[in-house]
Amino acid sequence: MSLSFTRHEFYDLVWSKPMIHLAKELGVSDVALHKICRKHNIPNPPLSWWAKKAAGKAVEQIPLPEVESDRPNAIYIRNAPAAYWKTQAIEVAEEKARSSPQSSAAIPKRGSVIVRNTLAALRRGKANEQGPICIRAAGLVPCSIAKQSIGRIAEFLPRLEMAAEVQGFALMADEKPSRFSDGTQKVQFEITEGYTREKLELTRKEKAERAAWEKRSERRGWRYAHGDPHPIFADWDYNPTGRLSISFEPVWYYRQPSPRRSFNDGKRQRLEELVDKIAIGIAVVAAAKAERKRKDNEQARLYEEQRQRREREARLKYIEERRSDELTILLDTQSRLEKLETLLALAHDEPRDDIDSRVHEFRHWLQGQVNQTRALLAPTGLEERFSELNLFGHDDDRDFRPRSL
Repeated sequence: MSLSFTRHEFYDLVWSKPMIHLAKELGVSDVALHKICRKHNIPNPPLSWWAKKAAGKAVEQIPLPEVESDRPNAIYIRNAPAAYWKTQAIEVAEEKARSSPQSSAAIPKRGSVIVRNTLAALRRGKANEQGPICIRAAGLVPCSIAKQSIGRIAEFLPRLEMAAEVQGFALMADEKPSRFSDGTQKVQFEITEGYTREKLELTRKEKAERAAWEKRSERRGWRYAHGDPHPIFADWDYNPTGRLSISFEPVWYYRQPSPRRSFNDGKRQRLEELVDKIAIGIAVVAAAKAERKRKDNEQARLYEEQRQRREREARLKYIEERRSDELTILLDTQSRLEKLETLLALAHDEPRDDIDSRVHEFRHWLQGQVNQTRALLAPTGLEERFSELNLFGHDDDRDFRPRSL
């Protein structure tokens, strides 16, 4: 989809807000907007212009110069594709990594307090039934690794911290397991170690223990004895492979294209050598979450606008129906008045002295009906009626109850 502007329209747009904000609205980069301005000879606010304006200082807007008549006046901007956020996030993260004076190959002397506490918890930890030591405590890096891999974690985590810092992310500690955060987006992650599973054969001692229990159970008629429970032995033997992996955002529900969410030990490379790429992956995952939040907010905004539009339409329809119903009543009243006046005129034709007194009473009563109906249709009567019914004013929507729209 393309957007079209004249030079004057684009000039007004450029001077309406900072380039970086305008670029996000148009779905292009601010570099692309600067190129368009140079191509079409459109001046844009110089450096610190917006800061001075925000501070209340006097700023001068550069006027739009005239151009040759044969130069095209229309400016077309093609919106970025759906995956633009991903491409842009990768480019920005890679540029940060290239321009950083820090080297990921350098081994930091020690990590942060979070890293040190995590390593201490791993060294104190005990393996579970499946072999690895699992750490899920608040303020610690979530890990599930074997005892012999703690040394690798001690080397990997400080390096990852240093590489993530280049991207603007740091480990955070709160009531949940530690996550990477740039102050806006939080990225969950976990370090795990693979393992193999093998069917476990019972040892001679375990076989003898089971046989003895079966013999005792047979003697007591297989009745359950609280003091002699059935011996339970592990069915599987879990052996750690030494291959580590790090994964982000375990519950992922974002639409395609999705970012890379895991990095693993390979045949030739290990996680320790991939810290720069992993840090870039953290930044891209954060950008994906921000994009999803932007889309959700946009969808919520559109839904709310549609809901308000439907409510306005329903409100106007309700008001129009009330007014139409009242108009029908007034027209019926007008028709009744005309008939009353006609009947009253007929009752006064050919006056006679010997007419029955009942006719005189009818004329008197009919005149009252005419006067009453006329008063109702007069401006004063209408104003009183409309005020009582809350019609033809700001309160026409009295008792309006919008349905679930």
